Parts: sequence; structure tokens; C-alpha cells
Amino acid sequence: MKKQLLTLAALAAFSGMAYAQSNVTIYGLLDTGLVKETGSDLKMAQFHASRIGFKGSENLGSGYRAIFQLEKRFTVNNGEMSGVDWEGASNVGLAGPFGTVRLGRVNEIETESFSRLDPFGEDGIASILLSTQHFWRISNTIRYDSPVFNGFYLNATYTLGTNTDKESRNTYGDTLKQYGADNDGYALSLNYDNGPLLLLANFSRPSDSNNSTIWSVGGAYKFGGLRVALGYEKTDDRGWKLHATGSAFSNKLEGVRSKQDSYVLSADYTTGPHKMAAAFNYMKVKDIKAGEGSGNNSDFLNGYDSGDAKKYSIGYFYSLSKRTMLYGQLAYTDFEDKTLARFFRGSQFDGDSVTGVSIGIDHKF
Repeated sequence: MKKQLLTLAALAAFSGMAYAQSNVTIYGLLDTGLVKETGSDLKMAQFHASRIGFKGSENLGSGYRAIFQLEKRFTVNNGEMSGVDWEGASNVGLAGPFGTVRLGRVNEIETESFSRLDPFGEDGIASILLSTQHFWRISNTIRYDSPVFNGFYLNATYTLGTNTDKESRNTYGDTLKQYGADNDGYALSLNYDNGPLLLLANFSRPSDSNNSTIWSVGGAYKFGGLRVALGYEKTDDRGWKLHATGSAFSNKLEGVRSKQDSYVLSADYTTGPHKMAAAFNYMKVKDIKAGEGSGNNSDFLNGYDSGDAKKYSIGYFYSLSKRTMLYGQLAYTDFEDKTLARFFRGSQFDGDSVTGVSIGIDHKF
């Protein structure tokens, strides 16, 4: 912890010294509150992930810039760092008339795009149910963002898989190679965002996922302060998912294969400092089976093929200022049965529905 804090302090000092040569910004977000959900005690947790970040650019002339971003994630209630050292972002690249190219750890574009249809941004207890191939950020990636042409723009990524060369691969690489789950990843996102209308279409094949795929389409329209959104997301999970720390699985149920069809209908209304939001999410999970390498925590799925879940969410947000917001959220999820509830909530969960409520404060700087 001391080492991490010293690193942050050194970067802050460096940014001040480098300002004469580059445009460097220190930014962040602090979020925490109280959460109570079925099957868990009252706890402190966050809506949006708390973070501190550094981003900047250097003018190279002729409309070109060198750019970088570093972002650390942590939890306010206990001060613990989360994920890898720079979980939020660590990338460097070039920007110019052609668009932007970044290399390193970046946002996963299918998740980034589809989350715009959820008024809760796929965060917190009111978020729509997340695909088992959901990623917020991905490493070892080249990302391209095009310029905006009359509201149209394109995002694309290519992600290198784990090294599985026979002479240099590690134990994790051996496991991937054994089950044929090693693959590079790529994604494409097409968006139209102009005035009141938003349209999007996305496709992603995550790296080291045994060629799992996820694609989505959707749109939103704004009538004054009211915004209505509708979306569909389809996932073909082949039982593998790369964990940020490089372990073979990161799903609650290791190696479980499934296909998921998720529909979301949402609305939010903003007037002055007040914002109200609501969402309905229906997800059908089918063709469930334990894949190769799965653990004992998936045994309860033996003989179980499919089920559905419905989630209802509402929220209220009050802006005390441009930077500080109070929020409250309420969510109820109705699973078809206990088995499907365990698929989403973990093998120890003993119920067929979840009710959750949260209140908190969010401050940006």
C-alpha cells in the first residue's frame, strides 16, 4: 500500500513539473454509500467505481498529438486498491485528423457502447444483468476511435491473447492450449449520435475465451428532458473468460457454457438538479452445461438447460452541484428458480429472487 501511494505521489509531482511541456490533467471520482441486498448484510459499497487518474497530451504540430492515460481504481470505504495496479486505464497513443489510436489497457467497446442504454450505466445494484462475457476494460489491446462524421463514428479493438508459444508459455498458457481456448480478440462498434437520436451496433470476440462472442444493437431517443432506450444483447459463452490477473476463469461458475439473450427497456427524466431513472431487463439463459475444466461449484447445474430472469430498477439522483451528487436506487430481480439464481449470484445463494437498495454520495474532481 505504501509503495502504491508513493507511486501516486510521484506521478502527481511529475505532472506538475511536466506541465510546461505537456497538458496534464489529474482527475478522479469518490463514491460510496450503503447497500443492502437479499442474502447479504448491510455493507458499504459504491455505485460508480472510485478512481484517480492522470491524462495528458503533447502537441506535435500539424494537428497531431501524443496522448496518455493512467487510472487507479479503489474503494472509498476501506481504501483498498482493486484489480491490477492500473486497473482503470494504462495506455499511450497518437491523435490526429485520422482519429485516435491507443495501445495498452483500454475500455472494452461493446460494454462501453451498450451501457449507454442502461440509465445506471451497468453499475451498482440497479444495473441490468451483465453478460458472463462482460468486460469493462481489456489489456494488451490496440484501440482505434474514428473522427465523428455527421454523428457517425466507429470504434475498433484488437487484443492479443496469452502467449501460448511452446517454448515460452506459462502454466496458464498450458491450460489454454490444452483446452483450445486460446485466441486473439477483436471488437467493432458502429454508432450514430446526433441530436436526440442514438443508434448503436456492436460485436466482440474476447481474447482467450474459446472464441466466445457477444453482439448487441439498440437505440435511444430524447424528448426534452425525457430519454427512452431499447436494446438487445446476445452472448455465446463457451466457458472461458480471461481474468485481469491471468487466472484461467473469472466467472462465478468456472467453465460453464451458456447462451444469453438480454433485452433492456429504460427511461430517465432530468429536470433541474433532479434525475429519475427506471429500467426493465429480461434475460433468457439457455443451453447451459459445464464445459471442460469446470469446477465442482457448477455441479448443481447438472441436468439444467434453461431459465429466465426479470429485473426491475428505479433510481433518483440529486445534484448538489456540478460535481457532487446524492443518489438512491431500488432493484428487484425475479429468477425462474433457485438454480438460475445461483447461476448469476454464485453457488452458495439460496433464493429465487433478490431485492436491493442503496443510497450514497458521488463526488467528481
